[in-house]
Amino acid sequence: MTLPETSLSHFQILAPELVIQICSYLDNKDLPNLLPTCRYLHHTVSGYLHDEANKTTLRVLSEARLNAFSGIEFRKQAKGGDADTGIGLNVLIEAIETLLKEKSNSLTISFGVSSESIRPERNRNLLLTLKAFSYTRPASQFSINSLTANLRPDEVARIFDVRKLTKLNITFHVKPWNNIPKYESGALDIDSAEYRYGTLKDRQVLRENAYERYSLPSPEIIEDIVGLNKLLARAQSLEHLQIYPLMFHYKKFRPLGTLPPELEEFQNTFKNLKRLRSLELDGFLFHVSFFLPVPESLERLQLKNIQYYSKEWWLEFAKYKFTNLKELYLDYDAVFRQYSMYESDTHFLHRDGTLKTPDEVENGFKLGNVEVGSLERFIYERTHNSLFNKHFCFPADLVSCILKRNHGLEPNIKRALANRRAEETVERCRERLERVMAECRDAVKGELVNDFLEGGLQDDDLEKCLASYVRYVLGKPRPAS
Repeated sequence: MTLPETSLSHFQILAPELVIQICSYLDNKDLPNLLPTCRYLHHTVSGYLHDEANKTTLRVLSEARLNAFSGIEFRKQAKGGDADTGIGLNVLIEAIETLLKEKSNSLTISFGVSSESIRPERNRNLLLTLKAFSYTRPASQFSINSLTANLRPDEVARIFDVRKLTKLNITFHVKPWNNIPKYESGALDIDSAEYRYGTLKDRQVLRENAYERYSLPSPEIIEDIVGLNKLLARAQSLEHLQIYPLMFHYKKFRPLGTLPPELEEFQNTFKNLKRLRSLELDGFLFHVSFFLPVPESLERLQLKNIQYYSKEWWLEFAKYKFTNLKELYLDYDAVFRQYSMYESDTHFLHRDGTLKTPDEVENGFKLGNVEVGSLERFIYERTHNSLFNKHFCFPADLVSCILKRNHGLEPNIKRALANRRAEETVERCRERLERVMAECRDAVKGELVNDFLEGGLQDDDLEKCLASYVRYVLGKPRPAS
């Protein structure tokens, strides 16, 4: 059976004059959205939109000046450098007027907005008007190329021409991964009545079923994933991206397992940001085990609050090649340990709730190897405390793995890493010595008693004592005779 050919839309068979007449009923919020729908509308409407945008932009800006516009920060990018200079509404109006008269001039604006600042209708109208104006101009002539926003990702895409954005700093609230009724903060309450009665097998089945439901993402967080995906799919010109997801951190996370389709699509979208050179991520994104693969163009990566990352995340990190990455910065919150109530504070559980192996309990979690080999700078702050390595999932051998693979590191960075590694080793040795001296005091004393009975008092008694402690530190006590 042959399918009929797709007929032209009704708009495509109308005369351009009729299309423009229909478009005249649209306001500046809806008119720019016609441009990307099809080539015919783009060709027909762009000229009309160009003229309307010129008139509307100046009118709205003038009204904003009369209404004592405030609440939105905007700056004019200085020529010949990255520094911004402050700009007032009058200067913006004059710059756009000059731009309309002399098309060779260019104007680049940076914005800072929040949900509070766009709440007044006049503020939102101003941004939508500038978006419509931006649609009619090439990026070389007019663009809003830097944006600091405390907004939902879908709001950013609605009120800005994100196609021209080169720098985005976005803060937004993320919904919980999942909410299970009867469980406080997403953590299973093992003291509740349903777990106190019945056989051990019955109670374990209840827990496993609850964990299985808990591993699935909630519809709310799927909306957050889709919203950020849509924003980044449009913002293909991004060169610098900072993401600050604000979310409530559960007491327990389960392993991520199979990625939801929405997360897979988000990964693909992110990897296709071909111009992205710098990425800063504060904490984890959506889930402690979700690793975000970066595009090959990325040269600088900064990860903050890494205390939240799980073993699964670090294993994915170790396998990723980071083709052109030159700079890697890692940092964590120094007060997290003090105020944390997470189950990862125990010696036996990772951040995702999985059990540590006996070796991980004793010596910390290890990667064994990393694939990244292009680093010139590697800096990690405040992670030398062995308590951090023991209670959280920071790999104990990350420094040695980086040094082994990244021969292009700057000499001063290599020396700083070697110094940090030596400091960690001395700290671990001190901890183990204190523990062994407390736990094995009687055993070492018994060995010395036998030595004294067999050979009498000697000048090397202190050396024998130290040697005995060293054997216990290394896990090699004297064999029983």
